[in-house]
Amino acid sequence: MSIKRLTSILFKEYRHILREPRTLWMVFLSPAFVLIALSMVFTSGTSQIELAVWDQDRTPLSRRFIGTLSSDADFSTRRVLGYDEIEPSLLSRKVDAAVVIPPGFADEVQDGKTASIQVILDGVDTFVAGQATGSLLGHAADFGARLSKEYVLPPPPVQVKPQSAYLPRAASRDSMVSGLIPIVFSLPVIAAALALAREREKGTLEALVTTPVRGLEYLGGKLIAYVTASLVGLIPVWLTASLLFGVPFRGSPLLFVLLTFDFLMASVGLAIVIGNLVGSQQAATVLSLFVFFVPAFFLSGLSDPIDTTNILSTTISYLMPSTHFVTICRALFLKGASLVDLWRPAAMLLALSAGWTVLGALTFKKRIT
Repeated sequence: MSIKRLTSILFKEYRHILREPRTLWMVFLSPAFVLIALSMVFTSGTSQIELAVWDQDRTPLSRRFIGTLSSDADFSTRRVLGYDEIEPSLLSRKVDAAVVIPPGFADEVQDGKTASIQVILDGVDTFVAGQATGSLLGHAADFGARLSKEYVLPPPPVQVKPQSAYLPRAASRDSMVSGLIPIVFSLPVIAAALALAREREKGTLEALVTTPVRGLEYLGGKLIAYVTASLVGLIPVWLTASLLFGVPFRGSPLLFVLLTFDFLMASVGLAIVIGNLVGSQQAATVLSLFVFFVPAFFLSGLSDPIDTTNILSTTISYLMPSTHFVTICRALFLKGASLVDLWRPAAMLLALSAGWTVLGALTFKKRIT
């Protein structure tokens, strides 16, 4: 291998990235913008639920229950006087849910009976409906626990009050934003696959056949160029997560850069395999989106744990670099993990880097068919 020829290919790729507006956008700027868009979509849950309350009992105990609902930031309550107010409020999205306290509520509680209340949810927005249901159940359990002490009722079931060890506030948002970083880096990786496919499609690869440049030098130049250029795009992504969304970064910056480099090596290596297998940019785009985006969202553990009971999905998950980088990003941002803590995903990324790069070299043919 000639270092001079490798360097020539490397600088050729740098010039192409800087001169081609679409590639420049995909490599440097698009990850940060896509992170903003996806973070707003996935973290746009209602922070405070608008709750309509119709108190038909009108007793001190029913008012205490209403006070329990509005005792924290989960609910913002507003009083209504009938179903004719509840339905229009739900239709106009002025409220997200409604609670109806029936007559005799206090009497049933004081007699030691089970008191029922009616909850009306906006079933169109299933996310908010689920959030409202969970919060109402929690508040009702707290209210029942306090009443059991006052009325000497049987003790309530054991109550579980979860508290996040690392994210006391905005836990779901911080976890999601940091987990989305591997997904947004699919765009500069796809740009590498498109670069290979474009040269085949436009015929510029024919000129390579007549030169002494070897396949490894050609692929090595592309690999290094897109990995290092994408690494520069880490800066706006990092700033977006930390400054715009307020996600804390507790780990080592140097370790984050090194493991990002590891992740990009594996991802661009896989992109080179894709670019070698297809002959057009359109096919490369479709295949890259299917390979990088779909598994990253559904099989990487981003929102749901990896299903280890299914051998096929588990194998696909662990063959994807994003699966391991999701774990790394969350651990570095939110826990301040060290390399000792992250040696397993780091080693997997290193193995995938070698495996996908070697496969890319084996599938590359320096000839025109």
